[in-house]
Amino acid sequence: MQESEYNSVVWDTNAGGNHGQPSNGSTGFGHGTTGTATATAAVTGTSPLASTHTSPFEGIGGSSQDSPDVGGGKVAARESVDAGDVETEVTVDQPRKEGEGTSNPFVTYLVTTTRTNRRTKEIRRYALRRRYQDFAWLHEQLYKQFVASVVPPLPDRRRLEYLTGDRFSEDFVGKRKHGLERFVRRVVLHPLLRTSHHLTVFLEAKDWSSEYEIKPKSENGVLDSIGDTLLNTFSKVRNRDERFVEMRDTVGRLGDNLARTQKLYLRVTKRQHDLQQAYEELGTGLVDLGDIETGMTMALVEAGNALKAHHLAVRQLAEQTEDLFLGEIDEYISYCEAYLELLRQRDQKQAEFEDLTEYLQQTAAERDRLANHQSAVGVSAVTNFIKGKVRDLRGVDPATSRQQRIENLGARINELEVAVDTSREDSAVFSELVAEEYEVFGQIKQHDFKRAFSALASSHIEFYSRTVDIWRAVIPELEKLPVD
Repeated sequence: MQESEYNSVVWDTNAGGNHGQPSNGSTGFGHGTTGTATATAAVTGTSPLASTHTSPFEGIGGSSQDSPDVGGGKVAARESVDAGDVETEVTVDQPRKEGEGTSNPFVTYLVTTTRTNRRTKEIRRYALRRRYQDFAWLHEQLYKQFVASVVPPLPDRRRLEYLTGDRFSEDFVGKRKHGLERFVRRVVLHPLLRTSHHLTVFLEAKDWSSEYEIKPKSENGVLDSIGDTLLNTFSKVRNRDERFVEMRDTVGRLGDNLARTQKLYLRVTKRQHDLQQAYEELGTGLVDLGDIETGMTMALVEAGNALKAHHLAVRQLAEQTEDLFLGEIDEYISYCEAYLELLRQRDQKQAEFEDLTEYLQQTAAERDRLANHQSAVGVSAVTNFIKGKVRDLRGVDPATSRQQRIENLGARINELEVAVDTSREDSAVFSELVAEEYEVFGQIKQHDFKRAFSALASSHIEFYSRTVDIWRAVIPELEKLPVD
């Protein structure tokens, strides 16, 4: 992709927060343009083409060229809007190291968005550099905005490469690039997330200020999350909805099966890595043997070179499956965990409604007991006896005290009735949104699984086709050997 294609973008030469194009001293990564995938889905929403863009959101003006096929594929989603059908294509590519020689170097990725109005043929293109923390900012904003939706997971930043200082290696950066692209693709496919203004800002804003950067979480947020965790631990749903029980079981089984698949395929890739070394050593041995067996030198050299080429093919197969297949599986395990967490939030809302309802019933029963001059039983009897003795010591008239308590309980009942109605509506609405999200989860899963297993199949087809050609080339030399 040439810079001239985006000459209406401000090409920032500062390697700092704006992540512009290009930067002196920045480093490209050799395999940053390989292995992108394609996805297309029907999308309904408001397109940015329907409004006028003003700074900092104005687009790259009106190019009608076809979007370049960066890395062999595009991430696409079609939108249906009042102004006409709009096709949105997004790629994440061309990783580049910025801030070389500084205390805080980082990697940026070129995020290219092309919006094509299928009716008017108008094309708007945006090509902007974003770093990992910018993707994390988008993830956080979507999480806050759509509380009843599952925001697709980001590739994990707490990887061994960070501990070993290898986070700028081509292998690590290439894997992260594919993971970030899959994240954006899933957001674009999601019927709610793709309508977010934050997504538009991320894809189109040229002036990326500190306002859009992710902020560290405050201590209050940590305490709040601890409190929510405790509530979830001690408050249980009494009347379980079978719909959500089935959803939890289905997603849980999916996560478990994916974890087993990941574990088994990691064993496969480990053996492939072991085979690589063995094939290479065997190839070297045959070439050396050719120096001794002078009558078979060319045949042995050809066979040895074929083994070395076979070793390279096995290595490429292992890298492709680890990147495009295992990376997808790992992210989907996180995706399942995120949906299970959403189900836990739904259960908590239902449990809060049930607790409030029970408290309301107990309060109403206590008011009725006092109004009917009935005696309490059980623990309440002991509690009321102690309270009565305290009132007697204070010289409080029992009749006056009872009336005051009835009035206080009546006021509390009124408050609880409002709270119960609000909680009931909140729980019902949240439950329906979670049910709808389950359908979206399934639709995106079909797209992702089709892509992941297609990539797995294509990698093996390419591998076996390549190895057939490698070994077919050896046959002519073997046929030249004289045989009595």
